[in-house]
Amino acid sequence: MTPAQALRDIRGFAAAGRVRFSQHAYHRMDERGATERDVIKALANATRCEAANDGRWKASGPDLDGDTLTAVVALESGVLVVTMF
Repeated sequence: MTPAQALRDIRGFAAAGRVRFSQHAYHRMDERGATERDVIKALANATRCEAANDGRWKASGPDLDGDTLTAVVALESGVLVVTMF
């Protein structure tokens, strides 16, 4: 999968609400003052995507406040599994 294909899928899954958060993501979101809605908005409107390790992708986009938010995601069975960066 190319970064452009991953970005397309990440945006689509997020826009459809097909997102699952890891416990690690919740911990990082709490540290950064981000909500699920912030992360979903950032992923649905992601402007950058690059390969991370272990088949994961690092995607960045604007959250509800317009601030750039970066998340690490895995595409698994039609669902985004999110871990915050």
